[in-house]
Amino acid sequence: MFTIAQLAAAAIIAGAPTVPPKAAAPARAPEACVTPEHTGTFRVTASKLDGTEGIPAVLLLENIGGCLEATFITDGSNPAAIDHLAKAGDTIQGRLNVTGNETQVTVRFDGTTVAGSIVGKKQSWKFEGRKTS
Repeated sequence: MFTIAQLAAAAIIAGAPTVPPKAAAPARAPEACVTPEHTGTFRVTASKLDGTEGIPAVLLLENIGGCLEATFITDGSNPAAIDHLAKAGDTIQGRLNVTGNETQVTVRFDGTTVAGSIVGKKQSWKFEGRKTS
């Protein structure tokens, strides 16, 4: 009788619905790697479009593992990475978050000089400078 009870219990357990394993979260697609044709340190001055409120800054472009990494450094806030980089000719574009607001950055290279813009919802800035290292 005990054996019959064990077999009945085993049959009930074997017939119970199984919980399917959780599906793995979809992996984030890696960002496109921009080839680092321009690297170095660029000392720039960022100002409003009318030329007022000039702020010294550094644009740091590095070759990390064969990919371009860009950082914008100002005196008044923490260094901010420029991500979502894209390249077209001598221009790179990306996204910058300096003050909690997402902005679009465009950098144009001309030899050892750079010029560009930072455009957000409420403010727009321009910057220009030269390569220092």
